[in-house]
Amino acid sequence: MLKQLSRVVAVPVITGLVLTGLISGNVSAADDEAAVYAFPDKFMFRAGAYIVDGSDTQFSVSSDVGGLGTVLDYNRDLGGETRDTIPRIDAYYRFNERHRIDFTSFAIDRKGTRVLAIDPPIVIDGEDFSGGAINSEIKYNLYRLGYGYSFYHSDKAELTLTAGLNITSYEMKFEDDTGAKSESADVTAPLPMFGLRMGYAITPKWTVNYVSEAFFIELDDTIKGAMINYELNTEYKLFKNFAIGAGLARLGTSVEVNDDDWKGKVSDSYRGYTVFGTLYF
Repeated sequence: MLKQLSRVVAVPVITGLVLTGLISGNVSAADDEAAVYAFPDKFMFRAGAYIVDGSDTQFSVSSDVGGLGTVLDYNRDLGGETRDTIPRIDAYYRFNERHRIDFTSFAIDRKGTRVLAIDPPIVIDGEDFSGGAINSEIKYNLYRLGYGYSFYHSDKAELTLTAGLNITSYEMKFEDDTGAKSESADVTAPLPMFGLRMGYAITPKWTVNYVSEAFFIELDDTIKGAMINYELNTEYKLFKNFAIGAGLARLGTSVEVNDDDWKGKVSDSYRGYTVFGTLYF
């Protein structure tokens, strides 16, 4: 039986140094930009699109006898969408050249329709959904709040160790074509993340950034979770405070729950591209 489950689960710029000197007996100030640190900006806000080019989702549905039931492939068995284009927001705030906090948010909403012919049958809260058309929807929301420590920061590169919390939420809905049978389930898990960020300034206006993060958690044999996140992007500064960029992104999540209310597992992966505009201050 499925029931609702809720679980407490850059673009570089050249910094200015003021050079003073005496010219023809008069004191004048001459401003000359000199590279001190790559990625020196205190605040970054990025808005763009995450173009999901491929997704794979599998989940188990509890049977009417309380055990794990049918394992479904959302794309194959329920006709789930594999592509989507969604808005995405990223931001960071630097306390100084070594310490910063990061934020990311996006949501993926996928729908599917398929006539089921699966054995054993899908039974949700006593309702048999097999043998007829079923409409389904999966909503995946991610909110990431993290801390970064730049253990290496030069005029060309920055290497940062990261740690933070990914609040990951899944909501699954099932309904037959008549609307007579309708069930839903959701799980929310705060999942810790640890990783490495690398940024390199090819030129003062052109940079490349890479992110690699992962985690694994197990709580009292009732919930297990794992996540990997890889991102590679490049960015070009058009103006002093504005840049455009694009990149590749890959995200994979696995959450397994085993308690009296719900026994099941969600395995999810998304891969695609990002395009964005970035403001720096």
